[in-house]
Amino acid sequence: MGFVRVGALVGSMMLLVATLAALVDHRSDIDSGQNARVQAATAAATNSVQDAVLRARAVLEVSTADTSPEELLATFDVTVEACVGTRCSGRDLAALSTFGSAASKSLPTVAVVDSASNSVLIVAPRPAFTSSIQLPLDAVIDAFTLQWIGELDVEVNVKPSNSETSPEVASIANALGQSGVVEQISEPLDGGSLLVRASAERNVGWGTDTSGPYVIVLGLGTILVALAGWTFLAERRNLERRATTDELTGLANRREFERQSEVAIEMAGRFGTGLCIMLIDLNDFKQINDTRGHQFGDSVLAACAERLVGALRETDLVARWGGDEFVVILPGLVEANAVRNSAERIAAAMNSAPMAGDVSVSGSIGAALFPRHGSDFQALMQAADVAMYEAKATGVVHRLASTSDAESGIPADRRKPVLP
Repeated sequence: MGFVRVGALVGSMMLLVATLAALVDHRSDIDSGQNARVQAATAAATNSVQDAVLRARAVLEVSTADTSPEELLATFDVTVEACVGTRCSGRDLAALSTFGSAASKSLPTVAVVDSASNSVLIVAPRPAFTSSIQLPLDAVIDAFTLQWIGELDVEVNVKPSNSETSPEVASIANALGQSGVVEQISEPLDGGSLLVRASAERNVGWGTDTSGPYVIVLGLGTILVALAGWTFLAERRNLERRATTDELTGLANRREFERQSEVAIEMAGRFGTGLCIMLIDLNDFKQINDTRGHQFGDSVLAACAERLVGALRETDLVARWGGDEFVVILPGLVEANAVRNSAERIAAAMNSAPMAGDVSVSGSIGAALFPRHGSDFQALMQAADVAMYEAKATGVVHRLASTSDAESGIPADRRKPVLP
């Protein structure tokens, strides 16, 4: 109870000091709070613009010659335009002044600022066709973010930058009755940059008003509620992270992998891009736990997770399936040669050096392709599970499922359950 009393006393003194400070410098407190709202609005708008560009790049990367412009636009809730080859949803984006230079770059996708049309142009140059998306700057911030910014009573606009470095960037300007913040965006753009400007009218009255004490109390209550809200949000983020992450390895856990895999399978089916699911089982891991102890075994699992992440592309997802099993989803893989190359790269990374101490660990890898070996997550996992057991039984590093692996191969009573 002593700690409770001390805490209550310290808390009361802090509240008293805060109240006195608010009475003495209420104008400054309001001004600071307003600047914080403007900065928060700028950060939210900047994230929304960057997310829109990244989403457009991701959509173009998986587009094919058969993809229609309308399909490219389906993932956006703002007004955009798109072209696939000579087919366009509206204007011909090839007529834009920056289109030629963007299309000539040897990158999967290129995002550049087109000042003439006040937009961001994203181009995916291909040998057979070129697809592109235009994001107008007056519609590049999503509706949810705009609503949230409006509730902050802040105005935000996006425009092309006239120079690589703006002297206004990251500064708070309190001139002409305005509080403002300017943020410069150069990522994930390949050419040009954008300025996100947020501003609000300064409103720091009530300095000598008789209602000042009540306003101060209300302000303190609002601050406490805001702090409680931020604490709740922080705890919620922590709970979400724990719900989607394997605590030992830091990888996605089983539930999160299932969720992201189902989304990836749906996208692969929509755009016809294909994907591969791999199931990796560590060989003789039980013996490591029995002879070296579970703590050492945990170190091996953590080291294995790091090597798997290092052996994969940024677009791939690796997760811990449970025990000594890991799963990987590799979007865009449709050929057996590509699967073999990826499996050999994973095996080489695992065998490059001892995992922990002097212990080296190898894995048996089973792979299944969508839609060749299954049209849904459960079927693909079952096919990969069978292929993994056959790889382990025959002593090979990896095995690609056969079309009939889900129905035959390893007897059902020898298979591990795939889904809970």
